[in-house]
Amino acid sequence: MKNRRKISLLTKYLSNKHYLKEVPVDGKITNRFHFDLGWYYLYANQIIRTGNCITLLSNPYTITIDSFWNTNHFEDISKYVFWTFNDSFQQNLIRQLAFLSESVIARCNELLTRYVIPYNEADYTHPDEELQWCFVKNEFLKKSGKYELMYCRDQENRTAIKSALAAFMNRTSVEQTSIVAPAETVPTFLSMLIPINGSQLVTLNYIDEKVKETGCKFEIFRSIRKSKDNRNPYGFNGCVAAVIDYFYQLNYFDTAYSLEQIFHAYFEHTGNYIAKFSTFMSEFRQDNSYLKHVEMLKQLKINKLN
Repeated sequence: MKNRRKISLLTKYLSNKHYLKEVPVDGKITNRFHFDLGWYYLYANQIIRTGNCITLLSNPYTITIDSFWNTNHFEDISKYVFWTFNDSFQQNLIRQLAFLSESVIARCNELLTRYVIPYNEADYTHPDEELQWCFVKNEFLKKSGKYELMYCRDQENRTAIKSALAAFMNRTSVEQTSIVAPAETVPTFLSMLIPINGSQLVTLNYIDEKVKETGCKFEIFRSIRKSKDNRNPYGFNGCVAAVIDYFYQLNYFDTAYSLEQIFHAYFEHTGNYIAKFSTFMSEFRQDNSYLKHVEMLKQLKINKLN
């Protein structure tokens, strides 16, 4: 163990207030009843049952299929997050390898090789105060014996992802597509996109960036929070239709697929859905929100893909 500098009471208070913090996966949230009572090990087990992850920092991390493979995020979650997501999410992550660039795969493999476990004090030269206190908390959690499920699940997921990365790097491009790509007959939303720089994930991130650039208030590629009567927020449906239809017309989607197929794949990808979908499909181009968001996109003068 390294000699630690004295940690201020203020830092300890901040860190202990978020003694262990849930990291939502695809927007899922766990009931905080046990956390509020100080029964942190029960709360940790609830988080794992929900399929979410855990951090000891106060940072509000979130994880989605898309953000996980962003190397800027991947580095942080390798170091500071216990990977306690469920088997389905793990398999979805592995399937995405077929759509990642070689450089991203290599970087993720390098990071996961370096950070085999989170909060390994030996990995850090100059940790800040909060991170130092997280080392202390981590030692306590290990010694308590009540968090074995968290540590075991983290290692299971890291081992599976690391094995997939390593195996993928050793295969030919033909083998990568045939072995790692989804075996489902129904194509994924990501697979319907035309690759930019050889990656459909790059295309999706580009579309997402352009939507944000318009000033749109919706994060349409995330699971949307519904109203109390289980409705989508006002204007959300038209916004989704505008984005998909506009980029479809600019050839960002494979024209082998119909708009209806793309919408259904989008619902599967995000967990969102539109009620009375058949009616919506026949009328969405007259929707005020659709017209508004199409005009916002036009202002950006986005290039058409050849």
